[in-house]
Formats: sequence, C-alpha cells, structure tokens
Amino acid sequence: MISVHNVSKLYRVYESPSGRLKEILLRGRRKYHRDFWALENVSLEVPTGETVGIIGRNGAGKTTLLQIIAGVLQPTTGDVRVEGRVTALLELGSGFNPEYTGRENILLSGQILGFSEDEMRRRMDVIVQFAELEAFVDQPVKTYSTGMLMRLAFASAIHVDPDVLIVDEALSVGDVYFQRKSLDRMEYFRKAGKTVLFVSHDPMLVQRFCTTALWIEGGKVAMTGNAREVVTAYQAFCAKLEDDRLRNAARNGGIGSREHDAILRELQLTGSRWGSGKIRFTNVEMLNSRGEATWVFTHGEDATIRLHIESDADYPQPIFAVDIHRYDGIFIGSINNLDTHAASLPIKRGTSSIDLHIPTLELSHNVYFLSLKAFTADGSPEWNDPADIHNQMYQFDVVSEKPTHGLMKFDAEWHGTGVRS
Repeated sequence: MISVHNVSKLYRVYESPSGRLKEILLRGRRKYHRDFWALENVSLEVPTGETVGIIGRNGAGKTTLLQIIAGVLQPTTGDVRVEGRVTALLELGSGFNPEYTGRENILLSGQILGFSEDEMRRRMDVIVQFAELEAFVDQPVKTYSTGMLMRLAFASAIHVDPDVLIVDEALSVGDVYFQRKSLDRMEYFRKAGKTVLFVSHDPMLVQRFCTTALWIEGGKVAMTGNAREVVTAYQAFCAKLEDDRLRNAARNGGIGSREHDAILRELQLTGSRWGSGKIRFTNVEMLNSRGEATWVFTHGEDATIRLHIESDADYPQPIFAVDIHRYDGIFIGSINNLDTHAASLPIKRGTSSIDLHIPTLELSHNVYFLSLKAFTADGSPEWNDPADIHNQMYQFDVVSEKPTHGLMKFDAEWHGTGVRS
C-alpha cells in the first residue's frame, strides 16, 4: 500500500531573507545558505491493512515524512508510491477555509478527494454527528476552538472511505472522550483492512494500536520493526539522554536536581509549595543502587530518596511523607514515618538530611512526580498546618525492557490445578 524508498528531503536555510536574493543575483558564485537534511535515505514498506506508528523527538523529521507520503511535499531524492485514496490530518485545520462554515468545509474537503457534492451531502449528517458539532456546523470555522476544529477535521477524514489514513498527532488536542471515540474508529479501520499511518508521542498508544513502528532520529531511520521493541528502545534512548543531562547538571553544580526545581522554590508558586516554614526542604536527591544521583531508574532496582532539611528549632517527633503521582496525575501511593513505615526521625535546629530507602522500585515504565511533606506535630500530624509541602515538584522516570501492564508489577506465580476428564 505504501512504499518509501531511500527518500531524502533537503532544505536550504538562509541566515537572512536577503541571502536568497544575493545567491540569485550572483548566479550561485557565492553561497549564503547552509544545507539541512530533514530526511536522509528513509525507507519504509507498509502492507495493506497494516497500522504503523512513527515515533521520534521533535524535529526528527516525522511530519516531513508524512507530508511526503501524503503528497504535500516532494522528496529531494528517492521514490514514494501510495496505492488507493489517501486522507491526511497533518497541520490542524490545514485545507480548511476559515471564512467558510463547517458544512461548507466538509463539502470542499470531499470534492478535493473526488466526491461529488451530492455524495458529500449524503454523508453530511453522519460526519456532523460524529464530530458532535450540530449546533456549530453552520458557523465559520474561524470561530471554532482548537478541539472543535480537530473534531471536524477527523470526522471529515474518516467518513470519505479512505484506503490510507495518515494522522500527525492530531488527536492529542482532543478531550479524553473524543480521543477514545476516534481510536475506536481507527481500530475499526484496521479491522476493515485499511492502512493507518500515524505519529504519536504516546508510547502506550503506539504499542497498543500498532503492529509496526518506525523510529526516526535526526532525519534517519534509527530502528523499525515490532512496535513494542521499537518503543522500548526509543524510551531507553530518551532516558539515557535525560540521565546524561542530569549528570552534566550535577557536575556543573546542580547537585543532581533539575533546573526547574530551584525556580519553583524561589517563586513559591501556589500549588507547588506552601507551609509555615518551621521545617523546610532545601533539596532532594534520588540515588540509584550504585549510590549515584539520578532521576532515571530501572524497574525493580532499589532507590533512595535523600531529603535535605533546614529547621528553626529542635523537633523530636516530626512527620515526613513522600507521595508519588504518575505524570497524568494518577496517585500511586504515599510513604510516611507515622503509620505506613513508622520510624522516629528527630531533627535538630539547623541543617540535616534523612534517607528514605525503597528496596525494590516496582513501578511500571513511565514518568512520575514526587511530593514532599513535613509536619512538626508530636505524635499525630496537624494535616491542616504543614511545615513544608512541595507538591509534585520533582520528576523521575522508570524504564524497563519487559512490559508491565498497569501501574505496577505484582510478585505472583501461576499454578495449574490439572485437567479432570
């Protein structure tokens, strides 16, 4: 269905607008540009009925590749062959006339794909109902919100019976309800033998929805193959980049903490930090099993959270808590020294530090945030009068080569009971 063979795309980047004119006047005798290869020798074969995810960092060349496959751009070198009718959701709202109404844009997009006006009018009600824009379809699309525009574009694209559907991160701007509705329709497309090609920064979505994935890095193919294997390799690569960045920050005096932590502490943003200040967190470190400061951990390894503290008095029975949330706000759990893991942690006036050791970090492959809490109360904390709270201010990542479905991995075993005739 889709064949991409050794495709490259070259852009000439000029330092100033006058550079292009100077090259023309001097007939190329002097160069005022630098060459930028957005893609280099990219090849991809997508059989009919296959669902392929394209992943990579921003600027890697993903959108350029989709634009070439969709026919919006021409490659500098290489060949592209696509069979069947293609509909593409690239830049949000591209192809829509902002002065036209939603209804007029639906008719226009169908006619561009070769449908008659009568055919599109027969599909109109279904498209409008799917987009849930009955009350707005006769308003100019320039009055639409981003989400409304996305719903109109997606509904128009999937109801013209395409053989190939190309989606470039368009669903990321929709609400959760419409995302699920759209993914169900894409699943229907796949089962109907259609070909789907899409870019997504959601690794879980690519693994769930795609059979094959292509990872592009710096305009080149870094890896292609089984979706789960490609996504795992890509996440490990990103984690390595982040780990290197944090190590460099530590060597440059960052003490292993992220740059935004200090900014949030200085600004004291509402919802990020509050409290009486009788006990104050001055820094937090996470140490891996080798005692190295890092914010990237392997699933199952032990981790130590080191809290650096400053207090204005002696407190014989302070209460400390560390909460963990997933990146999307899902609450994972809390550890404190009062009732979950009881321990006496008296502190003296001045500076000190305490360690929270987690022998096995059984979190699934994902991004998480730490919250820190301190209370001065003796015996039972005064929850409404905290000394210091840092709410979801510290990000850390957990990577894994093996899949973990859900929030965490369970230590469990299967046992058969035998077969009775």
